[in-house]
Amino acid sequence: MERTKIVYYLVGLFTIMCVRGQEKQHPPSELQFFEITPNLEYGYSRPSFLDMLKHIPGDITEFGKFAFQKEHLIWTGASLGATILLLPLDQQLMDESIRLGSGINFNTGHSYGNIGPFRVIPNDMNSAVYFIGNGGTTMLLSGFFYAFGTLGNDYRALNTSSELVEVLLATGVITQTIKRISGRQSPGPAISSGHPGGHWTPFPSIKAYQTQTSNYDAMPSGHLATFMATITVIAANYPEIKWIKPVGYTLMGIMAFEMMSSKVHWASDYPLALFIGYVIGRNAAKRRIKIKETRRYGENCIPGRLKTDFQLGRFSGYQTLGVVFTF
Repeated sequence: MERTKIVYYLVGLFTIMCVRGQEKQHPPSELQFFEITPNLEYGYSRPSFLDMLKHIPGDITEFGKFAFQKEHLIWTGASLGATILLLPLDQQLMDESIRLGSGINFNTGHSYGNIGPFRVIPNDMNSAVYFIGNGGTTMLLSGFFYAFGTLGNDYRALNTSSELVEVLLATGVITQTIKRISGRQSPGPAISSGHPGGHWTPFPSIKAYQTQTSNYDAMPSGHLATFMATITVIAANYPEIKWIKPVGYTLMGIMAFEMMSSKVHWASDYPLALFIGYVIGRNAAKRRIKIKETRRYGENCIPGRLKTDFQLGRFSGYQTLGVVFTF
């Protein structure tokens, strides 16, 4: 039990470092600006409560536009291509993941304790890793950003908090729609019933999906899409913090492996999930950021460099020699 608490402490520390580690400016105008680089600032207005809800239809629409725009077809094709390439290897990769995971108890299922009516306390590290992609982690991060944003009057943190709820709901709508269309069987029941790679039942009935969910909800991974959207939002709002992506992607990779070794997802469930999460997170964050480019006095000068030009001329009939120094 003590090990699982570390996960929550790390999440809290992650948020504290993001919010308090920045130089905040609070001008009296509508926008607050935060320095990203010496020549770039991000401006934010104070979000309203409904912002986290009213943009969800736009997120879904923008995802569809992004996926089919000519300049983005390479990314759509890459996610679909990776899915197709992984499909024949799914069972082999699954077997190897189970073998490797058995050495670290990553294939023993997931167990959670209750806080009131909610089962949200992982009982072991295996369950804690799986919980990373659960909506509870995204909501916990959102709550921390909201708390620090409110206490510090920090519009960037408040917008990040709002965006995290927004992407959680938007990715849920998209992934659930695709799951109910594809009807792909999860590894657990597929292995038990002798279906290598899992069977496909496109458009399963609502009753079948609700009563035997694991037989139809593998493709794409909602956990991976949610966590990718979460990391994308935080990294987009705090680009000057260089460790967010490496740490986030490392955790995401560990979670992806854990879900395979515990027979929750196939490897081919992942490319589309990553694509969905990235696009939704990117668009949600980009919408609220006002970019201001600045140019500081003397920034084009190179310290210690002096340029000298000699010029010949005539003045009142005399030959002159001029020297121009450029700093």
